[in-house]
Amino acid sequence: MTTLYETNVIIGLCIVGFCLLGVGYNFRYRGWGLALVWVGVITMMGPIAYRLIVMF
Repeated sequence: MTTLYETNVIIGLCIVGFCLLGVGYNFRYRGWGLALVWVGVITMMGPIAYRLIVMF
């Protein structure tokens, strides 16, 4: 995988994660809003974990 493609995928995942966090936080008093927050957190942690695994 090329570096530019990998960077674009990571940035895309971060944007999706931020959107999920924002929508989930707005509806945090409903069950599905809290679930969106958790999915957003996992989506944000995925690229970080991937970069750490690749680095070490």
